Amino acid sequence: MTTDRRRLLQTLTAAPLLSLGGCVGGRLSGGGPLSEEVRAGIDASLSRHAIVTAGIGVLRNGDLVGEHYFGEQQPGVAAGPQTRFNVASVTKTVTAETVLRLVGQGRLDLDEPMAPWWTDPQIADDPRHALLTPRMALNHSTGLPNWRFFLPGGRLAFVADPGRTYTYSGEGMQYVARYAAAKLGRPFPDLVRETTLSPLGMDDTAIVVDRTRMETIARSRDAAGQVYEPWCRVENEGGCRPQGSWAAADDMVTTVRDYARFLRGLMDSTGYGPAVTADRNRVQTDKGDQAVLDCAANPELTCPVRQGYGLGFNVLDYGNEIVLGHGGADWSELALVYGACKARSGLVVFLNAPNARALAAMPEVLSRVDPTCPFLPEYRRWYAESL
Repeated sequence: MTTDRRRLLQTLTAAPLLSLGGCVGGRLSGGGPLSEEVRAGIDASLSRHAIVTAGIGVLRNGDLVGEHYFGEQQPGVAAGPQTRFNVASVTKTVTAETVLRLVGQGRLDLDEPMAPWWTDPQIADDPRHALLTPRMALNHSTGLPNWRFFLPGGRLAFVADPGRTYTYSGEGMQYVARYAAAKLGRPFPDLVRETTLSPLGMDDTAIVVDRTRMETIARSRDAAGQVYEPWCRVENEGGCRPQGSWAAADDMVTTVRDYARFLRGLMDSTGYGPAVTADRNRVQTDKGDQAVLDCAANPELTCPVRQGYGLGFNVLDYGNEIVLGHGGADWSELALVYGACKARSGLVVFLNAPNARALAAMPEVLSRVDPTCPFLPEYRRWYAESL
């Protein structure tokens, strides 16, 4: 290990502590939301790793009690509460919540086959398509790959039998979105807006590419500093998405304040009753060696009684508290969101930067804001593996 890497790991371990009040059975308590010392430490970490833009929000008792912004929204424009971030796979949480709200309204059923309303043409000849249900899509057990373009020929195919094992799948989330749209006869973005975004007051959040409203979206930059327009990737990764296209698993844009509204609604289960809430909070898919918290390797942290994937979220069940969370990563963004349902406390971290830089910065940010964050060891591990 080099001296610089050893010094960085010491920095991660020795970072100042600030807790989120009341999370995970009372382990996190005390301290103001974001002291000047913590803000300065966060900025030092973000500067050291050349993060382009960052937004952080701390929730306590369901309220957004602390916000911090860093860097530029676009060249010459400082980031702030108005800044909209591409949050990559955190998009899946809004898709999942929309489906759950529609289930709560009796308009969808988690356990009905999706085939009568939607079958992807590329798997229509595989009889296993008839087994797919919305539940499998939300708990990532469809047996579909993350994305079809990772498979030979770029064609969708099963990589496992449905309902048998954990297979994280953006394709599965797209699938359930198309099923919902077909069954209810409405474009999925309209269902998202009417069912989730509008009721929660998330006016600055969208899953649709809208180039008429880009002024507040954080601009991505590659490692060389080149600036990219929203919904565009480096040239060898696919160019720009077309106007009006939508995605249920990636590329949502949102603000820290909007997502804080979402977390509050999630923790309070405002969109459905106790039965759907209990189902959502239950571990349904064992993630095996991909579990969020390796308890044996991190004895200083309280180990959940159960952990795995629920309905659209990582679930850490501590017996007296349920923590729901999700991450997002792409070539120029890294995001982490989580909330403790009973305590109504949570954290939102959005980083806009080349992924390698963001991955280096994320553990430092988490260790300064919530040092007992159950997701922190996972980011430390991912960062160490990237070196």
